[in-house]
Amino acid sequence: MFAAGAALAALLAGLLWHLLATPPTYTIGDDKGAIISEQSLAQSVAMDIWYVLISVVMALGLGAYTWGLLRRIGWPLVIFAVVGAVLAGWVAWQFGHLLGPRDFAERLGSASPGDHVPMDLDLHSAWLIMVWPLAVSVPILLAALWATLRGRDR
Repeated sequence: MFAAGAALAALLAGLLWHLLATPPTYTIGDDKGAIISEQSLAQSVAMDIWYVLISVVMALGLGAYTWGLLRRIGWPLVIFAVVGAVLAGWVAWQFGHLLGPRDFAERLGSASPGDHVPMDLDLHSAWLIMVWPLAVSVPILLAALWATLRGRDR
């Protein structure tokens, strides 16, 4: 059940990233040179920001799901949550990339003057997947604290 929930969160995050993030575009000049505007460069950073925002929301949900499903096993649920979150972050990244656009070099090479060629949907730092384990731990920490304060599960 946990693996299915983590996989669903990852695939949904990758799909949302694909739908919400707009990859920057290069414009092909008359001399077949590729030109990128400052606005497009900003879109490059925006792709990463969309991934982080979506990841935080999905990982918070995954953390709450993990607590609800596995709280009875005690502290090992943290291991499940963190490992599952890292894998979910990687799957979300790869799924979003798979949905495209991709194969930038090939598309750029076959473009004609005046064409707008979007870059691949990709992260600029693989370390951004670490947002997932950080965010997944927040609801677990809060729920464990609340349960301890109320004298319930430990």
